[in-house]
Amino acid sequence: MSTISCPIPADINPLSPNGFRFAIDKLPDVSFFCQSVNLPGVLLGAPDFGNPLNVTPVPGESLTYDTLSVQFLISEDMSNYKAIYNWIIGLAFPQEHEQYQRLISAGTAPGSFIGNSSELRQMTSDATLEILNSNNKPATTVAIYDMFPTSLDSLTFESRNSDVTYLIGNMSLRYAYYKFLD
Repeated sequence: MSTISCPIPADINPLSPNGFRFAIDKLPDVSFFCQSVNLPGVLLGAPDFGNPLNVTPVPGESLTYDTLSVQFLISEDMSNYKAIYNWIIGLAFPQEHEQYQRLISAGTAPGSFIGNSSELRQMTSDATLEILNSNNKPATTVAIYDMFPTSLDSLTFESRNSDVTYLIGNMSLRYAYYKFLD
């Protein structure tokens, strides 16, 4: 009877969910107040390859990235919430074209996937998620490219609360791709 060899991994510490730093280039106020962020999932399409005897899935060619979700404390002057709101409004410009022009003229945000169009780069932003180890040192870094907000949840104000519960904002973002830098 043979024995199964099970090598010991170099790092046996489990990953803690509360050790992270998240920074969005275009939204520094949101980065400071960030409470949670997800590392989105990735889906590789797997089309079926059929023959008369069997249908077999084969690796596909396209990736689908899940939505990036961020929760953040709302600052007292609502500057971080308003920055996201203004970004979304600038992308959609629901009342006038000048809303879009203000977004474009507000400054550049780095963009790598979109190419040479500086106007498209100004609509998106890059972000960095640093995942910390048990000593609160960066264990790995994830770069997220060409992202933009797609939703900003509503806020509920209540006067009947006896304890102060600070408001938390939720936003969803789409992006071109992400990659691990180390």
